[in-house]
Amino acid sequence: MRCFLALTVLLAGLAGAAHGQAVPERSQGARVDFGYRRTPTLRVDPFRHVMIPHWGFVFSVGARGVNNVLNFRDIGALIKINDEDSILVGDVLDVLGLVPRGLGIGGAAEGEGGFYLGGPLAGGLAIGLSAKGRGYGAFELDDDAIALLRDGNGARQEFTLGDSRGAGIASMEFGVHAVLRIGPVYSADGPRITLGAGARQVRPVVYGRVRSTIENGGRIAVTGDSIIAKIELESFYTPIDEFEASTAFGDRGSGIVADFLVRVEWPTNGLALEAMVANLGSVTVERVERRIFQLDVATTLLDSVIQALEDAEFVIRDTIDLDLTLPRIVRFGASVWANRILQLDISATLPVGGDFPRPFAVDVGSTWRFVRTLPLRVGLVLGDNQGVGFSGGIAIEGRTIFLQIAGQSLGGLFKQASGVAGRFELGLFF
Repeated sequence: MRCFLALTVLLAGLAGAAHGQAVPERSQGARVDFGYRRTPTLRVDPFRHVMIPHWGFVFSVGARGVNNVLNFRDIGALIKINDEDSILVGDVLDVLGLVPRGLGIGGAAEGEGGFYLGGPLAGGLAIGLSAKGRGYGAFELDDDAIALLRDGNGARQEFTLGDSRGAGIASMEFGVHAVLRIGPVYSADGPRITLGAGARQVRPVVYGRVRSTIENGGRIAVTGDSIIAKIELESFYTPIDEFEASTAFGDRGSGIVADFLVRVEWPTNGLALEAMVANLGSVTVERVERRIFQLDVATTLLDSVIQALEDAEFVIRDTIDLDLTLPRIVRFGASVWANRILQLDISATLPVGGDFPRPFAVDVGSTWRFVRTLPLRVGLVLGDNQGVGFSGGIAIEGRTIFLQIAGQSLGGLFKQASGVAGRFELGLFF
C-alpha cells in the first residue's frame, strides 16, 4: 500500500509537470511514433501489439518464473550434484535448511506464446486479432509442513500441512482488441486520449490443483516412541491421457475475459498516464476429476508409515465442472521524457484476486534512444515478493519490422537471482 501511495504522488507530480518544460526540438520525444512511446513490459499486457502503429503480423513468446528459496547459484549446485552422482536425502534437507522460518516455500510461473494480426483503421481506430497459448501456475508449501524435516522434532512434536496448495492451468486464447485515439483535445498541444477494449475466449487444455483439506492441515505427531499421521489431500485434475487435438478447441470448457485501457498523452511535454485492467471474467473447466488422498496411521515403526504411504493413493470421488478466475490485474503507469534521448517509465501492478495470485510489484524503466529506432532499455522491478530485480533489453522499432529481446532478473542479479523473465517479439509490417 505504501508503494501504491508513493506511485500516486509521483503520478500527480508528473501530471502537474504537463504544463511545464516542453520536449526539446529535434529530440526523440518529438519524433518517436505514439505507438512506440508506450514501452513494452515483460508482464501480461493484452494491448501490447494493437498499439503498434502499422498493419502487420507479430510473433511473440514470453515467460517468467520466481521462487522464494533458491537462487541460480543454489540451482546450479543441485544440477552439479545430480550430474556427478545423484541428489540424496541429505541434499534435500540442506535445501530445506535454506527456507526462512515462517515463510515456507512458494513460487509462481506464467508463460505465453502466439500470433497477432492487426493495425490502424480510419479515424484513429486500430484493431487486432490474436491467437496464443498461455499457462499459469503457483504453489505454496506451508512452513509448518517442512518444519519437521528442516528443524527436527527436538523442540516440538506436532506438525501440520497448514495451507499447502498448488495449481496450474494451460489454455488456448483467441482474442480481439481495439483502441480508439482521440485528440489532440482543446488545442494543437492538448492531450491525446487512447481508449482500449478487448475480449479473449479462453479454452482450457490442462488443469490441476491440489490442497490440504483437513482443518489446520491435518496432524503429524512424532514422539520418542510413536508416529501419528492424519492427512487428507484433495486434487482437481483433467487427465492428460484423454488429451486429443480437439481438446484445445473447447472440449474442456471455455470462458470470456475482458480487458480495458485508458491512456492520456501530452506529446508536446513528453508525458503519458495510463490505467489498465485485464482478465475480468471467469473460465469454466469441464469434466474435472475430484480425487481424495487419505493417510491415517498411528504406529511405533517407521517402516509402517513408509508402507502406508506406498499403499495410499488418490481415489476418484466424482467428476465436476469448475469456474476459475485468472489473475485479475490492475495496472497504473506513467512515462515522461527526461531529456532529448531518455524516456522514464514507472508502473504498479496490483493483482486483485484470482485462482493464481500474483504479488504487488512496481516496475521502473528507462529507455535510451541514441538512435530513434534502436531503443536500449534498463530497469528495476520492486516487490514481487523477491526484493529488487533488474531488467534490460534492446529493440528495433521500424516501419517494416519490429523486434524486441528483453530479459529480467528477479530478486537479485545474475547468480543471486531467485527468478527470471524473458520475452522475444518479432513483427513484420505491410
